[in-house]
Amino acid sequence: MLDNPILITGVYRSGTTMLTGFLDTHENLEIDHPSVQYFRYIIKKNISPNHYKDIVHSIAERVNFRYQIKLNTSRILSEIENNPEGEVSHKIIYDCVMRGRNNYSGKRWGEKTLLEWTNIPTFIDMYPSGKTIHIVRDPRDVLASYKNMTYETKDKYLDAIFNCLDSMSHGIKYSSTLSKSDYYLVKFEDIINNKMEELEKICRYLDIEFNEANYDQDNVKEGVGSGTVNLTVKSQSSFPSSKSKSFKRWHTSLSSDELNLAEGLLSNVMKHFDYKLSDNFNDNHLDWLLSIFKDNELINKRFIHYLQTGEGAEEFPSDATNPKNWASATADQGKELNKGAANMYKKLFKDSQ
Repeated sequence: MLDNPILITGVYRSGTTMLTGFLDTHENLEIDHPSVQYFRYIIKKNISPNHYKDIVHSIAERVNFRYQIKLNTSRILSEIENNPEGEVSHKIIYDCVMRGRNNYSGKRWGEKTLLEWTNIPTFIDMYPSGKTIHIVRDPRDVLASYKNMTYETKDKYLDAIFNCLDSMSHGIKYSSTLSKSDYYLVKFEDIINNKMEELEKICRYLDIEFNEANYDQDNVKEGVGSGTVNLTVKSQSSFPSSKSKSFKRWHTSLSSDELNLAEGLLSNVMKHFDYKLSDNFNDNHLDWLLSIFKDNELINKRFIHYLQTGEGAEEFPSDATNPKNWASATADQGKELNKGAANMYKKLFKDSQ
């Protein structure tokens, strides 16, 4: 059993893929791009560890269906049932699945999983010797990037504003409430501006040796399973070719209304992270906002929640755990979602209720 795994989380389009790719080049680490996503599919659904057999089989079928990753379920189940702690827990199941996911390489495992900052304390409780890394980025650039790449329809991309609010608010909170030995908060812009310096700090935090030669960008990969490619080959979106392509994309990608909405809701947390508000910031965008609310139930719901609580959100616009939404992220669009992996997961969730 491994007691010091690594969790990397943040909002989509915030640099988690880049950071994961860098760390995965280390000879002693196996940092997985999101595939298992134990918190999203199991813990957040309140599925009991007593269902460990169904949990393992549902994960195995899903990662095979979506990423063509084969898990040795017999070995994983045997290790769960014969674990040294004597009882089955989410800690044990997650560890056994991840070590199986990495073909029992013996390396220290980690997983990048988006929108899981509220489970950082849970991860620390599960693995007291584990490490968590939380990355944030200028929310205007997150919004601009998400607007241009999301599968979501209409104006649902504006949900990025509420996700950034929640992520950054928790980052401020955790920086003062969690131990620096458990939690590390880093800005995307700092990694871009001072890559080696920041990676050295992160390696020191992770208690691993820093070797600058490890972090040649040509060695960095992106993707899961058979979809893994070199970041610099696939695109420059996750691994920008220059600093100028990483910052202030919002200057040309966001309308004045979008910019005013983002800065109006995020100004306090932006100031905390030293993100300077635009010179033309103007909070007089009521007519546009009302039109968005009229046509977009999700954004209306998010804004009402914000007004009532001051909080953002930690979820995608569409439920990522719903098998109906898996096709958009699956290379083979022709597979039937009502069979195999989808059926297994739906059965697991139903049985746990």
